[in-house]
Amino acid sequence: MNNIELEDTDQIVFTVANEMNKVEVNQEMEFLLPFLRKRLNNFEIKLKLIVTETVKEETVFSPTEKYQYLVKLNPTLEELRNKFDLDF
Repeated sequence: MNNIELEDTDQIVFTVANEMNKVEVNQEMEFLLPFLRKRLNNFEIKLKLIVTETVKEETVFSPTEKYQYLVKLNPTLEELRNKFDLDF
């Protein structure tokens, strides 16, 4: 999912999206590290995992929630609604 970075000559930094991906990579590490060490002829290689949490967007369903979401994006919408005496 993300680019792999080389921190030192023997440390690979791999960024994953969440804790579940980190667990999956840790499970595969018993096969991955020996393969990399042998192929690269570097038996000091270590893998460092960094988790970057993504922010989940709000889900809006009702008209009221949709309106509140739009007001959050553009506060002048509330002013416009009041000015023209509109209902949502």
